[in-house]
Amino acid sequence: MTDTVRERPDWQTWPNLISLFRLLLIPVFVWLVVAGHPGWALVALVVIGVSDWADGFIARKFDQGSKLGKAIDPVADRLAIIAIVLSLVLTGLLPWWVVAVVVLVDLVLVVLSSVLFHGNPDLDVTWTGKIRSALLFVGLPVLLFSAVHTVDENAPWVRVVALVFVYLGTAGHVLAGVQYAIAMFAKRRAVGAPAAR
Repeated sequence: MTDTVRERPDWQTWPNLISLFRLLLIPVFVWLVVAGHPGWALVALVVIGVSDWADGFIARKFDQGSKLGKAIDPVADRLAIIAIVLSLVLTGLLPWWVVAVVVLVDLVLVVLSSVLFHGNPDLDVTWTGKIRSALLFVGLPVLLFSAVHTVDENAPWVRVVALVFVYLGTAGHVLAGVQYAIAMFAKRRAVGAPAAR
């Protein structure tokens, strides 16, 4: 009698579960910011940032990469960045144009994915994208921390440092978007089939 090995569904891998948890934590963070709980919002934001690093590390370390992971991880990153930036804009901590740039880049990528691939193009996350996420996930918590009353009064330079990180991360978001768009066109050409029928 031969033992049969039951394969675990793709979504049950630890990296994908962590990405799902990150998605569920995003609206919690938004509520905490809007409800005026910056301390707990900062904790939620740190967890979101750590989970972004953890899912990729576990996927590489334990060979748990998957197509679902490639699809859900960048979506979770973009949604987190948009929600976090929008929350900080609504509370007056961040200029509105940062949201405009982030949303515009993501909208262009969504349209390109739909037109060229009718869905997910299944591309690897670039190093530019990883650095962009790191800059934003450092700058945004520090920016939130700078809004704490005692910090705002005694160390106003903290907000300046945070904004530098956020602005660099926003520039990286644009660059990563350009690289992702170029990769989509290259993959479309490599496939050789017409983009739409």
